[in-house]
Amino acid sequence: MLMRPPLLQMLLLCCASFALGFSLANAAFSPSRSPINLNHGLKARACLPRKDRLAQMVTDDKFLPSKQFGLQPPDLTLLAPAKINLFLRILGRREDGFHELASLFQTVSLFDTLDFWSSPADDSQPLYSMEVTDSSLCADLIPTDESNLVMKALHAFSERTSSKQRLHCRLHKEIPAEGGLGGGSSDAATALHAANRLAGFPLSEDELIKLAADLGSDVGFFLSGGTA
Repeated sequence: MLMRPPLLQMLLLCCASFALGFSLANAAFSPSRSPINLNHGLKARACLPRKDRLAQMVTDDKFLPSKQFGLQPPDLTLLAPAKINLFLRILGRREDGFHELASLFQTVSLFDTLDFWSSPADDSQPLYSMEVTDSSLCADLIPTDESNLVMKALHAFSERTSSKQRLHCRLHKEIPAEGGLGGGSSDAATALHAANRLAGFPLSEDELIKLAADLGSDVGFFLSGGTA
């Protein structure tokens, strides 16, 4: 016959287990940990708790807009959602050697945040510019030049509309870069929405969808989001 341990002994055992687990978790995520040396030579640090990240965003220059905009609040702030693939099936092979795919996308509640500042065009400044901040350690890995899909989207919008309105974008990453969650495409779609809105809606919804499709099929999906 099995003997049950006394109630007090069980409670003490549970408390000890919880305390040990909490101590290990706290040690693993403590912001005071030494930097980790990664293979690519970058210095990484453990992610700060949310309250510390918010405090850092106020005091750290890298979280402020470019100096030419001063400390004024952004003209527009939009969220760019991530997406997951709920279903994927490879269909028949096409004549060009590629395969047809059937898939089902769903946006989820994980977002990048994009702030936009608008100003009149200035020949001494580029028409579009951007900066990237990150809650982890990927900001230095994300380009801010013409290779970034956000910049491609803004320039495509300018070419389609002949817009000369200057825009600066601050992208704060929460969606992991190159994580298969569509962060780059979502950011580009959000940039198109912002540019069109700040310019007074020169493009109709159909025209905006066509422009997004030229940038990539995922960009077109993120214009409306939801399930598709």
